Amino acid sequence: MLSRPGQDRPPVPPSQRRWRRVRRRAWLSRHVLLAVALAAGAWVVVGELRPPAPPTEQALVLARDVPAGTTLTASDLTVRRVAPGQVPAGALRSAAGVEGTTLAVGLPAGFWLSRSVLVGPGLSDGAPPGTVVVPVRLADAAVAQLLRPGDRVDLLAATSDAAGSPGAAQVVAERALVLAQQAPAAAGGLLGTSEVSAPLVFVALAPERVTEVVGASAWAPLRVVLAGAP
Repeated sequence: MLSRPGQDRPPVPPSQRRWRRVRRRAWLSRHVLLAVALAAGAWVVVGELRPPAPPTEQALVLARDVPAGTTLTASDLTVRRVAPGQVPAGALRSAAGVEGTTLAVGLPAGFWLSRSVLVGPGLSDGAPPGTVVVPVRLADAAVAQLLRPGDRVDLLAATSDAAGSPGAAQVVAERALVLAQQAPAAAGGLLGTSEVSAPLVFVALAPERVTEVVGASAWAPLRVVLAGAP
């Protein structure tokens, strides 16, 4: 009896059959494997060529508007990272030792915190006896940047008539003592432009002038002129 071709061959072991299947699948999927290898190589090259992240530094700011006399908690504080050189001198870098302290004056969200605005050695200690510390918004950021602690300024509010036309400026406080200031913050405006908020300046005033100053600044930022010697 004639045997069929291949009947005399020994059976292929299971391990070899599995290996053949693996090689066949690898051959059929060679294009996919090549694409994956090229993508992985490109990712490595891009990672090597990508410039390092720019350096930043951190500072502690208020997470929300906080009124004067508030005992600060973790929910009032947040750490902001910005480009080097943008953090004001004296700004606190972390919340360590700040939680549980009391804010001397009411401040808006995003204000850079420093020891000078906390109850204790700092802002309130720089106020003359018999005065109170008041934060005021100034209309001219360039003028505000020229002010230094210890300057004496007159605070002026612009007046208007019934039709809304601008009128003469009215002095609401004389010889207010400048204690500190906050640099103006840039904010996004219309069409992607940048707008600068009115700078905040802390001044020491006689208590009887506080109501008039706060009332005037509620309508519009105030203007200042340097006061001469008494």
